[in-house]
Amino acid sequence: MAETNDLMAHYRSINPESNSITMLNGKRFGDRYQFQANQQYQIPADTWQALKPMSADFIEMIQWYVNDHYINQLPRILELERYYQADNNIHYWMSNKRRGKADKRITSGLPRYITNIRVGYEFGNPLTFGYSNQDDENDTGDNVLNALADFNRINDEPYHEKVMGKNLCNTGRAYELIYCAKGENAPQITPIDPNQAFVVWSTDVKPMELFAVRYYAVNVMDQVNYQIEIYTSDYIYYYQAGDNPASDWKLVLKVEHSFGDVPLIEYALNDEHVGVWEPKLDEIDEYDQSLSEMANSQADFSNAMLLINGEVQNNTGKLEQMIGPNGKPLYIDNLKGGYTSNPQDSAGKTNQVVMVQKVLDTHANVLYLRPYVYDQPNGSKMVSQTTAQYLTKQLSAQDWSTYINQLLADIHKDTNTPDTTDANFAANASGVAMSYKLWGVDQERDIMQSLYQRSLMQRLKLICQQWSFVEGVDVQADQYSNVTIAFTPNLPKNDSEIMQNISAVKSTGAVSDETIQEMAEQVTGIPADQEQQRMSDQKDANMQRGQDAFGQLPGMGSDDNEVTDDGDDNETAGTESDQTTSEAGSTGRQSTS
Repeated sequence: MAETNDLMAHYRSINPESNSITMLNGKRFGDRYQFQANQQYQIPADTWQALKPMSADFIEMIQWYVNDHYINQLPRILELERYYQADNNIHYWMSNKRRGKADKRITSGLPRYITNIRVGYEFGNPLTFGYSNQDDENDTGDNVLNALADFNRINDEPYHEKVMGKNLCNTGRAYELIYCAKGENAPQITPIDPNQAFVVWSTDVKPMELFAVRYYAVNVMDQVNYQIEIYTSDYIYYYQAGDNPASDWKLVLKVEHSFGDVPLIEYALNDEHVGVWEPKLDEIDEYDQSLSEMANSQADFSNAMLLINGEVQNNTGKLEQMIGPNGKPLYIDNLKGGYTSNPQDSAGKTNQVVMVQKVLDTHANVLYLRPYVYDQPNGSKMVSQTTAQYLTKQLSAQDWSTYINQLLADIHKDTNTPDTTDANFAANASGVAMSYKLWGVDQERDIMQSLYQRSLMQRLKLICQQWSFVEGVDVQADQYSNVTIAFTPNLPKNDSEIMQNISAVKSTGAVSDETIQEMAEQVTGIPADQEQQRMSDQKDANMQRGQDAFGQLPGMGSDDNEVTDDGDDNETAGTESDQTTSEAGSTGRQSTS
């Protein structure tokens, strides 16, 4: 999703410090963010319920939360979203490079890589919804599952989960809105950018959503104004403000809904609401700096200063007059000394011409040098040997490589993200070896699934509540509690090993065909229920083909009887009854024809 269209909010998320790297000062939530940057909003339920909707106190409280979120929490969220887009803070650090020195700003794609790996692993395979009513075995839940299948198809639910997973991994939070389109009463869902929404919870032991707010900037021809939406368990309030989202609200619309609860749902990646790679931001910044400084060193090497010790030898041995900055020849003033562009001094005598050796002009990068002879204080001659070299600093590529590789290893390890470039991460690794590679991420996946399922059940609760009011949809409001949700990790597949396991399980004779079909789904890509239907259709088709073939055998079909019904029948008939039967059959065939 877009970072923001509020320029001031964008600049506040950068927060550079002159000639320093803000992330490496060891102050995680000190100078980088405000202390309130990732807090969960909570107030007593009685305090909220005592407020009269749209009253002055009601508006004042919500404006306070909007202002706090805009000032304290929004910069962190925007920064994390910038990192996912490879717009890391190194792009905005104050430079202390001298003029003419290389100042490259290279950012890594590590945040995007880590997030995409985690989202693909968790949501690469669609969620599976089932139904189980422990209190009523006759309740198959077909009505709920059919309605849910249509709902998921219309809302492209598999992609919706991927967007939610991306927001979770980046910022530690994700939001979705359940709504009804204008003029309709069928529920729909859409993800909401974490930088546009927040939820206020009760202070109960088991907190519940009291209300939620979505606010966002609308930029029309450089005129910015904010839209504010307040979601409660009964109503949705739409307000409009100026360029400050926390003041000058004007009520635009008030809409009642029948979801039975706050329709803006918050999802959490963990209890701390911290993104997957957020704790490693300091090492990501250091990795960016290391890459950039190596690139700068390479660039500075190409522009290195040439040091010459000695005289430059020309190919003619001639001297030429030195030209001054004004383009005129230079002289040495007889009376004052120093350089002058006047050929005569103030007394009218001719000044001495300043002569220099002409440097050889060649297309090749070659300088011809000769030893320089000079007089020592004692009058003896001294010869200085000529040298020419570039002034560069020595680079230890091996040490640099070791350093950045250690940074990468720490980032992968601490975020539990497999390094697919690792030589041990082979395509032919066994399932057990792959499980050990993914063991760390599986531990975090269990936490994520538990929290994600809680919010998913809230989604089902709200849409079942809405369905109970929709004509033509036979769903009860309380049936959501019987829906089961299964997560299937999107693992690298070894089809040969999977088929061997399926064959071994099937040979035991202790597993149903339906289970075998479910196991084979990861190879064929066909859901088990569709595979069962296909097998049923194939069986019916085979039976029909068998019947058709059986009817074409000699003496079995109606056409064959007509061919064999000739005068020889009476001769082959053994009894009178056979003849009678044959005649009756002949009569019947004639009437049919």
